[in-house]
Order: sequence, then C-alpha cells, then structure tokens
Amino acid sequence: MQIDSVKKYLTSSVKTPYFLFVSDGQYTVAIDELSVLGLDFVQMSGFCEDDKLPDIDGLLTYIEAADVNANGKKFVVTGLGEYLALRGNDEASRTLSRLKDLNVGGAKVVLLLRGLASQIAGLQTDPRFDNRRFSVVDKAECDLSFTLAAPSVGLSALSGFKAMLAELENGRCGSVIVNTAVNLDKAIFTVHQINNAYEGIRYSTRCFALVRSCGNDARWAELLTELNQSNGSLDEVFEKHGLNNSLESDFYARIAGSDYRNWLYFICLKSKADILQNGYLRFVLDKTSRFEDFVGSVLNAIIEIQHTDKRFAIFYQERKALVEKFPESDIADFVVNSRQVLAESIYKLTDSTRAEREEIIAWLSKNGLVPQLESIYPVLAAYLKKYVFKCPELADLLTEYFESYKRQKLSNELEADYLKKVDELALSRKFNRLPTRNEIMDGGDKSDTFLYWLDALGVEYLGLIEALVQKRGLSVRVNIARAELPTITSINRDFFDAWQGRKEKNDELDDTKHSDAGGYNFTDNELPIHLAKELDIIAAMIDKAATELALRHCKRFLIVSDHGASRLAVLRRKEEKYDTDTTGEHSGRCCRLFQPYDLPFAAEENGHLVLADYGRFKGSRAANVEVHGGASLEEVVVPVIELSLKDGSVTTKLVDEVVTVDFRSGTEIKLFFNSTVQDVSVVLNGKPYSASQIDENHYSVKLPDTKRAGEYPADVYAGDNLIGKILIKVQGKSGKVNDAFDDLF
Repeated sequence: MQIDSVKKYLTSSVKTPYFLFVSDGQYTVAIDELSVLGLDFVQMSGFCEDDKLPDIDGLLTYIEAADVNANGKKFVVTGLGEYLALRGNDEASRTLSRLKDLNVGGAKVVLLLRGLASQIAGLQTDPRFDNRRFSVVDKAECDLSFTLAAPSVGLSALSGFKAMLAELENGRCGSVIVNTAVNLDKAIFTVHQINNAYEGIRYSTRCFALVRSCGNDARWAELLTELNQSNGSLDEVFEKHGLNNSLESDFYARIAGSDYRNWLYFICLKSKADILQNGYLRFVLDKTSRFEDFVGSVLNAIIEIQHTDKRFAIFYQERKALVEKFPESDIADFVVNSRQVLAESIYKLTDSTRAEREEIIAWLSKNGLVPQLESIYPVLAAYLKKYVFKCPELADLLTEYFESYKRQKLSNELEADYLKKVDELALSRKFNRLPTRNEIMDGGDKSDTFLYWLDALGVEYLGLIEALVQKRGLSVRVNIARAELPTITSINRDFFDAWQGRKEKNDELDDTKHSDAGGYNFTDNELPIHLAKELDIIAAMIDKAATELALRHCKRFLIVSDHGASRLAVLRRKEEKYDTDTTGEHSGRCCRLFQPYDLPFAAEENGHLVLADYGRFKGSRAANVEVHGGASLEEVVVPVIELSLKDGSVTTKLVDEVVTVDFRSGTEIKLFFNSTVQDVSVVLNGKPYSASQIDENHYSVKLPDTKRAGEYPADVYAGDNLIGKILIKVQGKSGKVNDAFDDLF
C-alpha cells in the first residue's frame, strides 16, 4: 500500500484532495491502514436515500466546508469511486475534474477510489496533478459486476442503491445483486439486467442452459422461489419432487397435465437428457423447447424418421414404451398426423390402441402386407398365418379355403378363383362330412369343465388361437365340427342350454359382426376395421381361459360356438332375384321355406331355405359388417376347443441330425420324445404329415414330398399342441446337403 504517500500528503501544504486509486485486493488493507493514521471516514452512502442516487453536490459542499466543520479536518471518502463508475465515464470525468481543483483549505481529504482506473490517464494531462496528489495501488484493478434484479423477480438481492453502496464501502467484491430502479445504463462496470425469473435462474444456477421458451414466466418464478429455498440447487428441487432417479418410469403419469409438477418433470428431463437411457426420448427433448409441445412431440416425432433409418427400429420400440399409457384420444390425433406420408405411415403405428389397430388394418387393406407386420401387429400376423387343419375330414380343403378367406377379408377384395370354389362347395356341400358339434361334445369328458360359448366364433381364428395358447403355455385340442342349418343361434344353442356345469355366454363377437351395438357399419366404412375388435375379443377369451385354469377353477376350459360368420358374403353384394313369400332373415342368408323354388345353391333344413353361396334374399336388412345364417364354410364350420394346463416338460428332437433323400420316395425322419405322447404329426411347408409310433418314445414320419437336399424347418405337434420346432437337414447320396439334384443322376 502507498501509505507513505498518504502520510506525505497529510503533512504537506497541498490544499486539494488526495486521489488514492486502489484495487479490489487492496481495498480493505487501505481501510485498515488509513484507520491507523487516525483518519475519519465519510461514506458516500450517507448522502443518499434508499433507492436514489447520492447527493454529489452535498458531498462537495461537505468537503469544501471541512476546514471549518470537520472535527478532525482529516478524513477518507469511501464509495465515491464505485458510485462514479456506476454513473459512467462522462459523469466520473466531470466530478473528478471538480474534485481535482477543489480547495479544501487546511483540511486533508483522501478520496479512496475503486473502479476508476480508466480515469487516471485523463487526470494526468494536468501537469499539476502529480505524485503529490495521487497514487495507484495494483494498477487499480477491479472486477466488480452488478446484476440489477427487478423486485418482482424474487431473487435474493440487496434492496436499493443505498444498501448496495454501503456494501461496496465495506469492501464487497465480485458480483453484486441489487434490486434498484436507478438507471445504470452508462456504467463502467459490467451490469446485467434481470427483468424476469428466468434470467434470475440463469444468474443464480450454475450451468443452467435451458432456453426461456421451455416455460412461462409464472413457472420460472415458481422454480426460482424453490431454488432460493434450496441454496440454488436444481438437484435439490428435483429430489424434493421425487425426480432424483428412474426418470423414464411412469412417463405418462408424470407428464400428463399442465401443473407445475408436470412442467418441472419436463425441465428435469431436459436438464438430465444426457443420462437418459431412452434414445427416442433424448431425440424428442433435443427438438422440443416448449413444454406445451412436449406430449405432441413424443407422439409425433417418430413420423419424421424414415423406417429405413438405422435409428428407426430402436426408436420405434422406445417410443412404444413411452406412449403405452397415453389416452386413446391422444393416439387418435397421432394416427391422423401419421398419414402425412402414406407410404411411411404403416411403420409408425403400433398395436397398443384400438385406433392404431384399425388404422393398420385399413392401411393393409388398401396397400397390401408388409414384411414388418409381425413386429407392428403380431396378433394380426398370427391371425393371417396359415393354419393347418388336422381333422380327419376336409383338412386340405379347409386349410386352403380359410387361408384364402382371411387374405380376402383383409384385402377387402374378392378373388375370381375363390368365388368359383364357393359356388362349387355350395352345390357339393362337403361340410356334411364333418361331425356335428353335438356329436363332438357328447363324446368328450364334461367333468370339471367350464363351457365358454363365444357366439359367432368361426374356424378362421384358429391360427390366432393356436399362437395365443402357445404363448400362454396351455395344452389345446381342437375338433372341427359343423353347425345345424340354418346357422342361426336359435337352432344351434341346445349344447349350451343342456350343459349342467359352469358355463358362460359371450355375445361380443356376434355383436361386432352384425349388431349396431358392435359400433361398425358397412355403409359407413367398407374397410374391414372391425377385425381389430374381433382379434381383441379372441385374445381376451384366451386370457380368461388361462386365468381360470391357472386358478384351478376348472380342469378343462371348453370353447364352443353356435355358428361362424361371413365377411365375403357381404362384399359379394349378390341379391337373389327370386320372389319369395317370406321375408329374408339374417341379412337374407336364409328364409322360411316356401314352395316351389328353384335355387341350386339353397339347402332345405329345419323349415328354412339356406343359401350356401354368397347370395342373399331380398327384403331383409343389409348386414353391418358380416353375416351368418347361410351355409358357406365360414358360417357352418365351427371349432370345439378344449384348453387345459400343459405339461411343459415334454420335448422332442431328431434322432438323426442329417437324413438322406431318395428322389423317388422322398425322405423319412425319426423323432424322440422324452415323455409319452399321442397323435404326433409334423407340419412342413404348411402341410401336415402323420407319424407312426415305433415305441414308447420314438416316432417315424415319412416325407414323400421332400425329394431334394436342403434344410427344412418344421413344427412337431402332439394333437394340436406344438411340442417343438426342428430343422431337418436333408442330404443327397453324395453326402452334400446343398446338392439339389444329387439323386437325379
């Protein structure tokens, strides 16, 4: 410190104030040393009121009168340098110039000046202003900065200009926050203006980088209040609201709504995006700056990603997990938005909501199948998968027929070859070879059995049922039967009425197909979107069966139907021109018997004429989406499905890993089972092959159609239960598995 220079001034004949320019680091040292010299202290803050500028003229008058009025006539003025620096270069220069030439008579006045290093050179242009009148300590370096916060912001700060100046006079350094209305636009110091809570948070919270648009002023103000109560720690605020871990769980429950807690969750996610596991969520957060847009972005951002993008597969699954609990109304809005690029929309949909499932079906109906259907809508893929009938009668016919039927039901278009087949079957009525439903049920074990009647359950759903049953780990036995004609409930309900044990009837499927209660109407929408609800009903039925069996409420869960239904008869729009004396029933698929008639496609049963082709009698109300009452295969063929708990310990494997092919007779494989099984068959390329039992654990299967070397995946069944999957490796006589023509030469 230049204390010696001050001592010289105090004993000199200089009649002007002494300018002592000090640095931040030497300010308090100067105060202490000047106190030791016995100087009094005059504070600039003493010349101002709460939030007003000090009276500089009052200070000058005080200094001028010091020779007369001051007790010791030797004093130090503090706060002046900071005040002038806050007022700007021009005012500082004018005031210092006045003070430089101010005659203080016999008094001694030391001006302790901080923040005015830029003024020194200008003062030195006066040759009289020499080292007798001033000194500089540490180059008078100063790093003071000021943040002016409006009182409404709620930031912890000094109140008013006077309080701030008093703090500076006491040696305050660094950053100073003050609530003041004083204009400091021309200040030499760095001055930040905080006009709102967001700016207050940016100032008080380290590394806070979120943009203001992430919230409104009210939300930022609430957060700032909490930060002031939490030592400025965002993490402490987040923890207080349970946002310290598992940030990606309960996503919808946390984000749904517009309360402060919902918004704070968004802010927390934005702040901690780099530690989130969900890549899709990070992607959405990066492109979303407004809380109001967040839910919409989570739903719709996937639309921007092409399904061929390398990120898409994982983004699709991550998004699906996030939106799992979103309400149907939100998803419905996404469904509409997804149509922006129709070629891409199918890949963005999931099977999580009815709206999406119906949209998937509508898209596929108009545009055809896509390879990714298994991952988009696995239940629909299972429904469409070829089901191989294993019944003694009509197995091949039914397998081919219903594979075609399901394909056309989804495509919503009829195929000419299929219609010819329908007309042929309408004349031959091969379904009569099947046993009746009652014959099948009479031969079964009814003890400890729950009878579940799903009205209108046809055999078209057997592929789906098989897949769902396998997933639940249940044992299944399927018998294929025929309903009585006409295929209406009143003629086909005796099996249920006569049942003595536990039983239940479910009308949902029947209502969906041809009741206003089902919510679908062919006139309003010709696309087969009702299929989505049908599949839901089937899945719910299997869930119920699995639950009943798991709780040991029954030993067997027997699923039976009165009749099936036809979608394709509705699409055919064929009306019989025959004038009848009776009104058509069940959308015209049958009517009361009348004579005479000339209808080769009609069967006469139970006092009715029943159409076996896709025609309908005039006079009846058009179908909603599907019909029954007629004698097409999909109406008359019904399943009797017995479910029970499965012995999961049964396994199978090939005895020989590689077998040799004979181009004349095909090949033969041997299977080993670790437990006794019955009715073994192998399904290869969609065709069943029966097995012959060799001993208690071994079966032989002839494959006459497999005449070329190669690898053939196949399914092994015991009855209708899938026991396992095998890969048959077939080689030629040369020992080459890939020699397709080995045996031809």
